[in-house]
Amino acid sequence: MDKTKNFRFSKDKLDNLPLPTTDRDTYTDTVETALRLRVGKTGIKAFMLFRKINGKPVTVTLGRYPAMTIDQARTEARKQLGLMVVGIDPNKAKKAERVKGVTLGQCLEDYLSIRASLAESTKKGYQAMVNNHLTDWQDKPLKDIDRDMVATRHKKIVDNGEGIAANNVMRCLRALFNFANGQYEDEHGKPLFTDNPVTRISHTRAWTPEVRRKTIIRVSELPIWIKAVDELRTSDDNCIDESPALVADYLEFCLFSGLRRDDVLCLRWEQVELDTALMHPVIHKKQKEVMTLPLTNYLIAILERRKQVQVNEYVFAGRGGDGRFDEPKRQIAKVVEATGIKFSSHDLRRTYVTVAESLDISRYAIKRLVTHSIGNDVTGGYAIIDVERLRAPMQKITDYFLKAMGKAATADVVPLAKQG
Repeated sequence: MDKTKNFRFSKDKLDNLPLPTTDRDTYTDTVETALRLRVGKTGIKAFMLFRKINGKPVTVTLGRYPAMTIDQARTEARKQLGLMVVGIDPNKAKKAERVKGVTLGQCLEDYLSIRASLAESTKKGYQAMVNNHLTDWQDKPLKDIDRDMVATRHKKIVDNGEGIAANNVMRCLRALFNFANGQYEDEHGKPLFTDNPVTRISHTRAWTPEVRRKTIIRVSELPIWIKAVDELRTSDDNCIDESPALVADYLEFCLFSGLRRDDVLCLRWEQVELDTALMHPVIHKKQKEVMTLPLTNYLIAILERRKQVQVNEYVFAGRGGDGRFDEPKRQIAKVVEATGIKFSSHDLRRTYVTVAESLDISRYAIKRLVTHSIGNDVTGGYAIIDVERLRAPMQKITDYFLKAMGKAATADVVPLAKQG
């Protein structure tokens, strides 16, 4: 046959094309000059369309030969060329058509996959909210979820006596629509989902009023609290997922470090330096920024106990995601029952901050110790606090706790102001 790569496509010629000597050969139809046939090393033949859109080359795959005939390829080429002439990229148009029908469930899956920096607890929380309160919407296209539906669903959850849950579900839904706005585009690169139906809740002021939790463990409660925590170590509860001794160390570490729950649960041994008394936790609230903090002898003692029973890379190992320990609700409930003190892991952090403030420790030191941002403080950028300078205030807080708990006599204990 004619060796030229530009010829009138015919069945006889396409059937007898030789295998390429390189990765592939491309042939051009002289009838529809934008139509190409690409032949791969394995002999697979595919019709392609080539044209520039706004000066940029665009290639569109039409179909494989001989499943797609030459006449069908020419007809499809003309159809797609009609779009390309007016500046529409058929590839983007095809993708846009596909994502126009994206469902809430698919959006959640994409969100959790792309937002890899989200804490494991946040991911589980989003999944639980959708599964528990929006399960009948999971297969519903986002475009079919309107403001009236959102308002009705929010009211339904509130009427079930779950006002706070209703707010959290709507925040989750709002985040998914905001994500969809930036993730899914039409053939012109414009957002497919520009309206966030959750705005109806704000416009009608339907959010359930929430009282910010301000619970702390007061000084008078610390002795009975630590006694109940210590008693977990001798508990005969053989719960695999919530080892009592592990929970006791976890709760004490949260209180004496002031770190966020997720940052403690995600702490790895590679981030701990027992010989230099330093730790380098990853702060998940700050796009996984690594912070360097000192370790007191009390924290080192906790870490050494954990080191003796190390089972994987995590300091607080368990059966959670990737071998991590999950929030120990069962054992915390035992401490609450024994003491009458209702608390969460975050209440321990709040107690740490309250004690630090009562000791007149520099607010910059406090912010550094609890890994808060200091960027908005005018002098924050000038107050360079070396990690070694954090040891003294951290020890001062530790001494206060130990004296209040009756474990040491190295600090004067001043009663904390009662919290709401």
